Amino acid sequence: MKSFLPLVRAEWRLLLFGFLMAFASSMGQTYFIGLFSGAIRDDLDLSHGDFGTLYSAATLASALLLLWTGSLVDRMSLPRYACSVSLGLALACWLMAATPNALILFFALFALRHLGQGLMSLAGSTAMVRYLEHQKGKANALGGMGYSFSEALLPSLAIALLALWGWRVSWVFWGALLVLLPPLVLWLLRGHRQRHDAYLASINHGPAGDETRQQRQWRRDEVIRDPNFYLFLPALLAQPLLFTGFMFHQVQLVDEKGWSFAAWGGLYLFYALISTLCKLLAGLVVDRYGAVRLVPLVCLPLGAGLLGLSTGDSFLLAILFMGLMGVSVGFYSTLSSPFFAEMYGTLHLGSIKSLTTAAMVFATAIAPVLMGWLIDHGTSMDSMALGGVLYTLAASALAAWAFYLRTPPSASN
Repeated sequence: MKSFLPLVRAEWRLLLFGFLMAFASSMGQTYFIGLFSGAIRDDLDLSHGDFGTLYSAATLASALLLLWTGSLVDRMSLPRYACSVSLGLALACWLMAATPNALILFFALFALRHLGQGLMSLAGSTAMVRYLEHQKGKANALGGMGYSFSEALLPSLAIALLALWGWRVSWVFWGALLVLLPPLVLWLLRGHRQRHDAYLASINHGPAGDETRQQRQWRRDEVIRDPNFYLFLPALLAQPLLFTGFMFHQVQLVDEKGWSFAAWGGLYLFYALISTLCKLLAGLVVDRYGAVRLVPLVCLPLGAGLLGLSTGDSFLLAILFMGLMGVSVGFYSTLSSPFFAEMYGTLHLGSIKSLTTAAMVFATAIAPVLMGWLIDHGTSMDSMALGGVLYTLAASALAAWAFYLRTPPSASN
């Protein structure tokens, strides 16, 4: 932990900005919105299927739009971008509070997903690896702690406010909190223009012999034509695809295994602890060895956990699964942004990351539907776990091949 202290002392404002962006993005994350699903369905007279369809449709629409809006973080000043997204997310919360019917609910869900999970998440992670390039692993790990803190604190608070005020007033409250974010952002990013000008100067006039500064800065259309991008992509999508699918159908998993749901729920604290520790460890490893060489390995712990899950019904296998999933999630959340910075540079990072963010959002929308269809047609969770093992092995092999084929980025003239 001591190795993090010099970075924290020198860049605490920017790190706190990244933390707040990750924390506040929770208003658009599945776990947070899902806390209100029962109350919303009862109030608007929607079935489980109705709400699920609206949510998936809104998520897919968000993923498609993100292919365009993801580049805004490259084209706008960071303070203006972050303030605009924060206020937009506040308005989305208030739209949710005022939702009178299913049609408006779709637009509210779309706005929450797009502005929260999409654009606000991009703001923090892009800033960490763009402006703290030489310590991007540790910076992204520290900024990403906002996700861990929100997952630990917000569910209990949201449930308490839901019981006290109801779902509509609760969303008014969350929107009001977000309105407080822009002044804090402007204070934390004070003097950011000078930082950004220095960054651009380092990109355009890096000192001779400094490979990092003279790295080729890819555009998104060039990335789309890069075969290595498609070889690495399955490994980068393994965690959101499999994590979302199995967590969405965790009740079915627990029922098939004959476990206590209360005992299963207690494993989330263990999972959060492992994930948090691995985020910090990944920050150190990424800065020492690079993110690209770690991608072939990142989904293997999840695959090992799924393999254990498929072999029996002992609750020890549940502990093993949640622990190994925490390892993969922790490493993935830290190395994903540094990976793109190392592969393609940081100048167009937001635009490039929007490609995989859109793919990730698409995967999180499709996985629950696909696994639900398989369950309805008699496929066991054990069989799907084995399918997940095969996916992680294939994805790791493709990523290893891409790493072998990868050539060092050419220096710019």
